[in-house]
Amino acid sequence: MAGRTAKGKTRSATRGGRAAGSRSPGRPPRLSREDIITTSLQLLDEGSLEEFTLAKVAQRLDTVSMALYNYFDSREALLCAVADRICLDFRMPRARVGEPWQKRLRTWLNAVRKLAERHPIILRISGVDGQTTAGWLRVTLTVSRTLHAQGMRGEQLALNSYLFCSQAIALIMFESMGADFHSSLSLGHLDELEPDEQEFLLALRPYHSRLTTEKILRVGFQQLIEELELKLRTS
Repeated sequence: MAGRTAKGKTRSATRGGRAAGSRSPGRPPRLSREDIITTSLQLLDEGSLEEFTLAKVAQRLDTVSMALYNYFDSREALLCAVADRICLDFRMPRARVGEPWQKRLRTWLNAVRKLAERHPIILRISGVDGQTTAGWLRVTLTVSRTLHAQGMRGEQLALNSYLFCSQAIALIMFESMGADFHSSLSLGHLDELEPDEQEFLLALRPYHSRLTTEKILRVGFQQLIEELELKLRTS
């Protein structure tokens, strides 16, 4: 009797010779859409966009690539979902009554910069396969609404919103990826130029080396806002 009880316990603790709760050999782990997006974001933060594949995501999740297609029908669809996830981290304080529009846009610029510092890949996947992602559309909506409140309409609103956002992204991206271009190291190939070209650039070299990302972005952001001020005054 005791032997049967022990044997029964052994049987209840195992299922077909496997420990309870273990997976069958070859059976992929249970997936979720959120797990795939989170893992994809980790890979993109660690590596490059060019190296990103569904196969690598599947490998990190200990599953097969085909399993991911139950949730995303392409690499591009997954990248859009990752971009939307990143954009959920975008934080803009609620506008205060009487707040100058210039301050509102300056706050937006700094918020985008902080988002890009946390996840630089957003600057590469805010648009995927020729389409702007839903998350990024929500991020840029602040700019369009702010200019609309200042009286811009129609084509003028569309054009200036686009230019402001695209120039801001370009400035932030260039500084995040190539800050060395305004350092002394950027003149490493100076000797390949003509003598008069070398002389001109050498005169600027001391000033280049003093430039910092903080100063470049501060001045660049201010110029973007001043351009809008001019357009609003002359429209």
